[in-house]
Amino acid sequence: MSRPVVVVSVPHGASAGNVLRTGLVQRLLDTTELPEVVLISPLVNDAAFAAEFCHPRVHFVDLPPHRPAGLEARLMALVQAGYIGSGVTESVRIRHAEAAAKRTIRFVRTKRLLTSIAVPAMVRPRTRYDLIDRLVAHPQAERLFDRYAPSLLVVSSPGLILAEVPLLRTAVRRGVRSIAIDPSWDNFTNQLLPVRRVDRLIVWNELMKEQAIDLHGYRAEEVRVAGTPQWDLYFRPGPVMGRDTFFQRIGADPARKLVTLTTTPRELYSHHDQILRVMIRAISAGRWPCPAQILVRLHPRDDRAAYAAFENVPHVIIEKRFRSTVRTGDGLDVDVTADNQRHLADTLRHTAVIVNVGSTIAIEAAIFDTPVVNDSFDGETPSPWVKSARRYYRFTHYVNITRHGAVRVAETPDSLVEEVGRYLADRSRDREGRRRVVVEQCQYLDGRSAERVARVVADELAAVCGTTQPRVSENAPSRQAV
Repeated sequence: MSRPVVVVSVPHGASAGNVLRTGLVQRLLDTTELPEVVLISPLVNDAAFAAEFCHPRVHFVDLPPHRPAGLEARLMALVQAGYIGSGVTESVRIRHAEAAAKRTIRFVRTKRLLTSIAVPAMVRPRTRYDLIDRLVAHPQAERLFDRYAPSLLVVSSPGLILAEVPLLRTAVRRGVRSIAIDPSWDNFTNQLLPVRRVDRLIVWNELMKEQAIDLHGYRAEEVRVAGTPQWDLYFRPGPVMGRDTFFQRIGADPARKLVTLTTTPRELYSHHDQILRVMIRAISAGRWPCPAQILVRLHPRDDRAAYAAFENVPHVIIEKRFRSTVRTGDGLDVDVTADNQRHLADTLRHTAVIVNVGSTIAIEAAIFDTPVVNDSFDGETPSPWVKSARRYYRFTHYVNITRHGAVRVAETPDSLVEEVGRYLADRSRDREGRRRVVVEQCQYLDGRSAERVARVVADELAAVCGTTQPRVSENAPSRQAV
């Protein structure tokens, strides 16, 4: 191809929402380099998705699942043992305890000791993956690079989505520059695998930048802070859906306040039915200071069938507003569309109180100054600590919510009912804590984070091509007041 080629990886519907639907591809197509874009994703097999991103300079390639095996799996196990055996964060120590209880990862300290003696580079942050990258090749990814000769690779995570690992490894082997748009605030502190180093890492905020440098061997100049592009619509001015219209859309009673339960995948917390029963009893017994109703917003990875018993309960609404799509390598079979994001914004705006187990929703709710009550109890009987919801509130990333006093953590069913009731009576409680969380986590509050992400990617493309700076919007000032 005569034009430069940018490969953009979209491994599932969540990354489509975080990367594609923030406008990255269109902004790249509009740069002075006029690149060809190879969109590599399992979603290209979905006709609606392909039609949405159809363009004469966009090429679609399927992204197959990947599961390390053989030599790669053995070497990855050594990297993993070296990382979690270091106990580098409180989250990693908790994850280690979880794995030990399940016996899914064994002999961690022994593996770490032997690796540090035999191959010390595999326990050093900057060189953890060097040996695997030299010894392991991926023929399908090699053929992709042969066909398109990319100038730049853009991925949706720094090596934590397995389907992207062959692309990242092949980029290293071919000397192709790589960029990771990190989609989550907990990837650097909360995973059982350490992140890979890429040539340019794009993160939300200064906290994440410090973690990338301190924990994963990045240099300051390799990390760019851009804000949260998928949340730009939360900050942009413009018309919004009114409360009555929104309530009509979801089938809610406008005479009642809305309490929203946002779920997590059942493998992480399987007691949402217990929380829901507690809330239903509170409504029936008149324990809250005003009439209320419950919206259950299911996580993309949660199963609606698990809530069948609540489908026709008065004052309970259950929804899973995601478009079904092809099943991806990690099992996700929904697509996070722009309409999903707008609906979530309306939900957060018109909800009186959010209830959940420690979640990114705590930040999103804070943007709308909506109070959050976190549950930390486990069904009818307490679970062992390594399986209990209590452990989530010691995770390194979530401490950055609780230390600001931005949420209330309910340790019992009664305290959950009480805390929700207090927020229903006074929405302003903990407002200052919520404000601090928004400033710290989002950093840019101008609705232009997607532009900043695109500028970083376009600048890298210009540098590779040796051309002048592309014409993409400049960064706006950071740390704006809420």
